[in-house]
Amino acid sequence: AVVDGKVERVVSRLFSIATPLGEAKGEIRGQVERMVPPTRPGDFAQAMMDLGATICTPRRPRCMLCPVREDCSATISGDPERFPVRLPKAERPLRRGAAFVAVRGDGAILLRKRADKGLLGGMTEVPTTGWTARIDGATTEAAAPLPGNWRQAGRIGHIFTHFALELDVFKAETDSAAPVGHFWSLAHEISGEALPSVMKKVIEAAIPGATKKQRPR
Repeated sequence: AVVDGKVERVVSRLFSIATPLGEAKGEIRGQVERMVPPTRPGDFAQAMMDLGATICTPRRPRCMLCPVREDCSATISGDPERFPVRLPKAERPLRRGAAFVAVRGDGAILLRKRADKGLLGGMTEVPTTGWTARIDGATTEAAAPLPGNWRQAGRIGHIFTHFALELDVFKAETDSAAPVGHFWSLAHEISGEALPSVMKKVIEAAIPGATKKQRPR
């Protein structure tokens, strides 16, 4: 029995399977196994997938053209789009933190490399507070990685798979040495750094155009 997303949709409508899709996969497969003919099972599988792709579509299914409409429980009930039943998506938790864009006199930006394992592993970032998918980080300039005349440059939002993130962005000009584990990246090198999109948003909030490719001076 071949069961993909299209076949799941056809079968859940054919039998009005009210169990949410994540829990109904075994029930759907059982129905398909009982339907597979002893001859030409490959043609049956292809026909089921074609039916789901062209007629039994997710929105506005073309039930009047369906060859099994007289046996389709969802069509008979008049509500085929109700199936397959899906549970509402869980709302993503919102995490907060702060990010710090330190700019040296020559335009270099202070960066550091993230740990190799975990979220955004091995990528480059400006210093941020200790937010994770489970906890918030500090949100004020008091957590800055080095002394400076820090001022808020904006706030950015970013959506990860399992949570949403808001970062307050702070900016300061400084000629301090890079703290341990950090390094200065010249303005023309920023576009070549392994910056994830969330960090590009942070830098752009503080220095518009900074992540675009620039010529060395």
